[in-house]
Parts: sequence; structure tokens; C-alpha cells
Amino acid sequence: MKLLSSILLLLSVTTPIADAHRASSSSVASIPRRGDVRKRRGGVAFLKSNGASWTNDAKEVRGGEGGGTATMSSEMFNMVKALVGVGVLGLPAGIAAFGDAPSASIPAAILIATIGAIAGYNFSLLGRLCAMTGATSYRSAWEKSVGESTAWIPGSSCVIKTFFAILAYSMVLGDTFSALFKTIGMSVSREVAMIGLTLTVILPLCLLKNLSSLAPFSLAGIAAMLYMAVAMAIRFFDGSYASADSGLAMDLAESLRPTIGTKGASAVFSSNAFILICMLGTAFMAHFNAPAFYLELENNTLARWNTVVATSFTISILFFIGIAVMGFATFGGASNGFILNNYSTKDTLMGISRAAVAFALIFT
Repeated sequence: MKLLSSILLLLSVTTPIADAHRASSSSVASIPRRGDVRKRRGGVAFLKSNGASWTNDAKEVRGGEGGGTATMSSEMFNMVKALVGVGVLGLPAGIAAFGDAPSASIPAAILIATIGAIAGYNFSLLGRLCAMTGATSYRSAWEKSVGESTAWIPGSSCVIKTFFAILAYSMVLGDTFSALFKTIGMSVSREVAMIGLTLTVILPLCLLKNLSSLAPFSLAGIAAMLYMAVAMAIRFFDGSYASADSGLAMDLAESLRPTIGTKGASAVFSSNAFILICMLGTAFMAHFNAPAFYLELENNTLARWNTVVATSFTISILFFIGIAVMGFATFGGASNGFILNNYSTKDTLMGISRAAVAFALIFT
């Protein structure tokens, strides 16, 4: 069952959610559905179903013919925003699944960097595919390179992925607001918080016919995530949770107090390490937007596109490593699946972090 779930999650990495905002103006012929691909000097040759072949020249393969207006810096900002979400808050628990000593962070960081690099390479390939086929979305790229008869596969995986993503976000919001109410002395269960938030905030937002009014909140969402990362680093270095029997840790349930053991770097060779690997399989999931990012890039040559992707994924990988290591180093084997649950509701600094994360999740 776990294997099946992992396959479904990994499949959803390249799921299309929406078509790109504008089509590429490049007049590149599409790849025949049942054709064969052959490399030729000066370009890429494709064998048509009737046996004839054609070659698109090097300029077309390099891209650069689109009508996008986004600068490289704005593309990088938006791409990092798309990659870094609240899912990163579960990574400390992924490390705790196989280790409880600080050195377990080392192989975990290597895994994060490795899988992030693979995801970035695949993201880059999607842009190259759009340049070669003239596709404007992942679905159309699938149709042009694989075939229309199987186009239902990415669509179906999109529905499955979206269902579980919404379920996960609802759980995060329920935990977050339940803890926020405790901060002000109110006892509200996760279920009540989820239902109340859905009816009073999420439903009205879903009924909006135009989401452009939420655009200004994008920058605030990134700022909220950065604040949370800084707050976690402060709490690690000031030792507020250094001991399970003193400081703010005394306000926590026994299962949430720091637990530092002896299972270090070598524990990564246990089967439990696959829990972290499965989590990382969807941690960098934004590939359904790759065609949109590629087409919106000004002068979208593949060289510029690859620079944007490499920079964005590098920043995201560093952010992921920072959150995962700080959370795990603070709480060790007791790291919760939603790491903010490990922090005391009387901790004002982390209380603001909860509010910031809730804001980022709802409005961005």
C-alpha cells in the first residue's frame, strides 16, 4: 500500500493544473504521436508516421521565440514561491523517522539536495519540450509527444493529487488555528477550527470570480515563510527547547518534548529512510506550471531558462535544508509531522510564526 501511494505521489509531480497564460509564438512543428526521434547535426529530427522526416533548426531548439515579458528576477521569485510551501514543515519528521541524533541531519541534507537537483532537471526538461514542440501546457506537450489517447493520465493524476493536497492543507490549518486559539486562552478542537475556517474564510475566497485581488499577498506569503525560518533558527540557538525538563519545553506534552538519542547518520540505511524519500518526492512539486513559467519568460532561450530554473531550485533546496535541519536539531526524534506543533503555545515568537504560516497558506 505504501508503494502504491508513493507511485501515485511521484506521478503527480508532473501533473498539469492549468494551461499556460499565453502560447509560444514560436512556429515549431509538433512531435508526431507515433513517431520516432532521431538526432541530426544542427537540430533534432523526427520521423513522421508516413516515414518522411523533418528537422527543426538549432535556433528553434534553443527557444527564444516566445512573447513573454517576465524578467529573470521575477521568474525566480515566483518559482521559489511556487516551490516553497508549508509542506516543508513536515521534513523534520521525515528525518526523525530514521534518526534521533544530530548527525542524522547530514544524510538528510544530502537526500534533499539530490532529489531537489533531479526535480530541477526535470523542470528544465519540460521547458525544453515546450520549445521543441510548441506546446503551451503540460497536457498539450503530452499530447504532442505521447498521444491524445492517453492524455487522461495526467488529468486523472491531477484530480487525485489535488484531493490529497487539499486534505493535507486542511489538516495544517486545523492544527495551526487550534494552537493559535490556545495562545489566547481558548480551547478549540482541530475539527471545529477546520469547519469554522472553511465556512468563514476559505469558501468566500473560492467563490471569488477574479483572484487578482490576492496578488499583493504573494510577497507577504514569502515574507511569512522567511520569518518562520528565522524564528526556528532563533529558538534553536537560544536553547529555549534545549532540555525536555526546562524552559518552554515544560509546557509541551511528553510526546512533543525534545528527544535526542544515538541514531545518527548511519541510520539512513534503515528502511525508515524511505519515509523521508517519499516526502521529498512531492516536496519540489511545481512541474505542472513549468510550461507557463517558460512561456512567460522574456527572451526565453534555453540558456536563460536553465539559469532561472537552476537558481530557483538552489534557493529552494537551501531553504528546505534549513527548515528540516533546524526543526530536527531542536526536537530530534520527537519532531512532529507539523513541526510548529512542537513549539509551546506560550511561545510568542512561534505564535507569530503560526499566524504567518496560516496567512501564507490561505491567501497565497
